Amino acid sequence: MSNLDQADLHGLRVLVVEDTLFVADFIVDGLQDIGCDVIGPAPRVEQGLALAKSELLDGALLDVNLAGEFCFPIAEALKARGVPFAFLTGYGDVGLPPAFREVPRLTKPFELKDLAKLVERQFAKAD
Repeated sequence: MSNLDQADLHGLRVLVVEDTLFVADFIVDGLQDIGCDVIGPAPRVEQGLALAKSELLDGALLDVNLAGEFCFPIAEALKARGVPFAFLTGYGDVGLPPAFREVPRLTKPFELKDLAKLVERQFAKAD
């Protein structure tokens, strides 16, 4: 992944909201490997919402279903703050409200290279 390890990803503050521990660890490790500063991971809507409202963020990765609760309140808070985000999900368009169907997403399971490309494309700061 060294070809994706670009300077504009270093220090990028990315919120991770994921309720499955091994998936959260996989995401956190992958983001840290490309130089991101990870906020979280938050396993529940309440925790993710608090971080989405209070932290300085360059982007967020949201698992759609968090222990039976949908992440959409977090997505709304991020949208209101102008923070870009992407969904990590097994759901297709049917599982997403119409307002969020255009949001970038990675379908689970995914590879770290695809995660890195998404973060670079959606969250990297313009030079």
